[in-house]
Amino acid sequence: MSRAIDLVRSDAEAVLTGRHQLLEALRGQHLFVSGGTGFLGTWLLELIKVLNEKYSFGISVTAYSRHARGFAAKLPHLGLQKEFRFEEGDIRYLTEIPRDVRYIIHAAALTDRRLLASQPGAVAEVNGVGTMRILRAANLLEDVQKVVLMSSGLVYGSQPWELAQVDENFVGPLRCNDVNAVYAESKRFAEVVAQSSVSETKLPVVTLRPFAFVGPYQSLQLPWAVTDFIRDSFTGGPIRIMGDGATVRSLMYASDYAFWVLAALASGRPRETYNVGSPEAVDLGALAKLITQSFAPVPEIRTRLGQTGHDRNRLVPDIGKARRELGLEVTVPLHEAIQRTISWNRYQQFS
Repeated sequence: MSRAIDLVRSDAEAVLTGRHQLLEALRGQHLFVSGGTGFLGTWLLELIKVLNEKYSFGISVTAYSRHARGFAAKLPHLGLQKEFRFEEGDIRYLTEIPRDVRYIIHAAALTDRRLLASQPGAVAEVNGVGTMRILRAANLLEDVQKVVLMSSGLVYGSQPWELAQVDENFVGPLRCNDVNAVYAESKRFAEVVAQSSVSETKLPVVTLRPFAFVGPYQSLQLPWAVTDFIRDSFTGGPIRIMGDGATVRSLMYASDYAFWVLAALASGRPRETYNVGSPEAVDLGALAKLITQSFAPVPEIRTRLGQTGHDRNRLVPDIGKARRELGLEVTVPLHEAIQRTISWNRYQQFS
């Protein structure tokens, strides 16, 4: 376990080196993070721990989560930090936020695709009602400086195959009469709710649209392509790909993801929307090959599984706005992101 923690610490230090000045607005502040013990929340705590210990930022955090109580036992190097307070609760029933909080990250969501089939109503309620609850609570604070709403790149709908990247102004089709659209549509609704709050109360909301990510603390049991490929490689394969492997995605490493969110919290412009993700496109066939090369023997890759005529699609962000306005760049290329993620999981297995 110590080697896994050391790897994450090294990544957190690396992404902050020469860039921590971008986060100066957060120095000495109390942050409230909903979904604070999830994948993103855990990485935010890792970066804030480094900011406090190495750069004396003095940031305190209230991490609000449905699973807060078990966090200290699971990750004591974070859970026992005196600057971090963990509050257990369901975002749908949130009524208040600590009075001295000035910066808020709303990251609570049900993101597991399996829930879209088994509990679509809960997914819609957490994304919609949860957003309404946190905005109302934020509006009761005396001096709130920034609220970051974590939306989703899926709100864009279908990205045309010939369009290499989508920027923040793109609008594609979504089939709202399809239960599979519940996550994207509920995130669209969350954005509208946020803009309504901005209009009515002038609440300083910044909207982020995250795409796809990879890294430590990401469960390999999640039914996503990258987690499927890594998990199946650890068990010897085969790697299974629906269709011909031409579907295109991009993957941002977790340390970059967390840093971008903190940077948007520090200096993102209220009422603005920013894509968060990597512009480095990769098709699923190439991603599978990149992952399997780290294993011996190299697992077999099987394509054209499932229904014939499986649709190819792409979802890759244009990050020009984040670069121009927030000074952000991707610091970990895809091949390194994959290698670090595999190494962390190996440390977890054999520690």
